[in-house]
Amino acid sequence: MRSSRIVSTHLPGSGYSIFQVRDSGLEYRKGSSQAADIQRKWITGTGLIAFGLENQPYLHLDIRTPFGETVTDHQVEAALSENLGPRRDKFRMVGWHIQFVEDTNLGSDHRVFIDLADSAAPAVFPDGVDVAIPIELAVEALGEIVRVMTAEPSFQLLVSGTGHGYSVLFQNGSPFHVLRVPERGDESGRAKLIRHREFLYQARNGANGLRAFAFSGDALLSDPTVAVLKLERLELGHGTGMVPESVAQDIPQNQPLHLGVAWAARHIDFSGHNRVPDSQRRKNAVIRSRHRFAQATAATAVVCLLVAAGLAVTIHVWKAKLDTLAKAASGYQKQVDAIRKLRAEKSVLEMDLAALHPLWNNPINWAATFTTVASALPKESGIDGLVVTRLGDGALELSFRAWVRDWNQVQAIQKKLDAAGTFSAVTLSEQRKDLASGVVIFHVTCRM
Repeated sequence: MRSSRIVSTHLPGSGYSIFQVRDSGLEYRKGSSQAADIQRKWITGTGLIAFGLENQPYLHLDIRTPFGETVTDHQVEAALSENLGPRRDKFRMVGWHIQFVEDTNLGSDHRVFIDLADSAAPAVFPDGVDVAIPIELAVEALGEIVRVMTAEPSFQLLVSGTGHGYSVLFQNGSPFHVLRVPERGDESGRAKLIRHREFLYQARNGANGLRAFAFSGDALLSDPTVAVLKLERLELGHGTGMVPESVAQDIPQNQPLHLGVAWAARHIDFSGHNRVPDSQRRKNAVIRSRHRFAQATAATAVVCLLVAAGLAVTIHVWKAKLDTLAKAASGYQKQVDAIRKLRAEKSVLEMDLAALHPLWNNPINWAATFTTVASALPKESGIDGLVVTRLGDGALELSFRAWVRDWNQVQAIQKKLDAAGTFSAVTLSEQRKDLASGVVIFHVTCRM
């Protein structure tokens, strides 16, 4: 999995947890109850390192603005100075965000959560973290998860921490108030958790209608002092920090708080509460960028080596195939040269054969030949100038001049001579009509 999608959370006395960012939310991957040593390898192996700060001062202030207008930094600063009075110099405002807005006929009432830093006791967090935020923000983020899981707009969520207990109230789908009480072993803290719901209007007018939740494994579920709240057990499912069975053997304490820190660290509305200076965040960004660059360089080198090796193997294979084809082409060329030589010899032999003349021909049955000629002529006809000639190829040519009465008889004579089969070719030429006698005179040539 990519390191940029890994979030590690760290809580004092509660070890660490590692979550993977998925499309559906955060999924728990592994963790430990022992604190982690955040070094360079840890930074490069994660995309975000979040630390939860305990026992940090905070305030809830109600600020009214004209209808439809939001709260500004100047208004928050003025309200904070008015609330703290002479103690203002002892605290520094780290960040603030709006939790709840209610429109009335007098304007818009804003419930603002202000994160303070004690000048005498500054927050302490390990080097190498990207985000350091109060745990109260993690509890508020857990309330958002419960709102999505239960589809309940107004409720109370109780969460146990290391040395403290937390309660967050939601009204009409928005966080309304976060309470932190110390774990002193007496009932005073538990009583504050019970009375916390009285902050809500509907709780003051009917507490039985406000549902209360706690996560599975929380000690408050079995605490009889808060049984009056009738806590409902919640199981973290897929996309909300589900713990796979393969890693369930080493789960850190206060697992829901780890999930809340992971959600709050990625929440854009809580970015102003981060105690980590910009220089430390830039330092981590440089470390991760250099690590990614080194990984990309190494991956590119490996890819280049694989491509080069592949090309070398391909060249070797194709060279072997080329040598084989060259040998085959050489053999084919020899065959082509031999065929060309044979064709030249054949051409010479054909020319020599064409120049040969027969020395003799089979005896001719002249009686049958003349009978054929006579049977082809009509009764009123005649011939003269009968000549037999030996041709250059050894064949005989019979020619004579004939006369008939009608032009149509000329074509009939040629057809009868062709049909007799005695001659291989019959041609008529020099056809003319004698005007004095009215006969048609023509010349007949027959090849035997």
